Amino acid sequence: MPNRRILSLWFPRLGAERLIRAQPHLAEVPFATVAQEGSAQVLGSLSLAASQAGLRPGQPLRDAHAMCAGLLTRPAQPIQEKDFLGALHRWAGKFSPWVAVEPPDALVIDLTGCAHLFGGEEQLAQQATQDCADLGLTVHFGIADTLGAAWALARFSQQQAAPARTGDAIDQEAPATRARAGKRRHWTRG
Repeated sequence: MPNRRILSLWFPRLGAERLIRAQPHLAEVPFATVAQEGSAQVLGSLSLAASQAGLRPGQPLRDAHAMCAGLLTRPAQPIQEKDFLGALHRWAGKFSPWVAVEPPDALVIDLTGCAHLFGGEEQLAQQATQDCADLGLTVHFGIADTLGAAWALARFSQQQAAPARTGDAIDQEAPATRARAGKRRHWTRG
């Protein structure tokens, strides 16, 4: 049985890019969706131009306008974003029959036994990335043996993850890491 291989596709700008697809002029200026957190309005999803202006998701709207006077905003539309993610779920079915939605902005695809149909994991990831670019979507991906590792690679690797590293290498490193970590701990009472 081959190792299980999981592809995580994260769409960090899903809400903003969904609206930019409908109104292309929004791509030319700093643009963000606005969400409610309690009684505060905060930035939800940002366009590339908004990120380049130094804005970040979760930032209070007032602070964002102080930093970037030209910021355009629209209310976040979580129901429409969920429906859009559902459409992306159907699109991802071309890569594997095992696709799951990870709300609010990600998909998980079990590639076990499917990647060879696209020429391997690297070509499959390139195809998914190109399809998303054609749709006007920013995507980050991670491929790993476990869901958690693929999730982390998609969100936190500075470069696109190399699919060649398998769980066997990680399993071999784990005991050595634990052994070294155990020697460094010095527990004291109190």
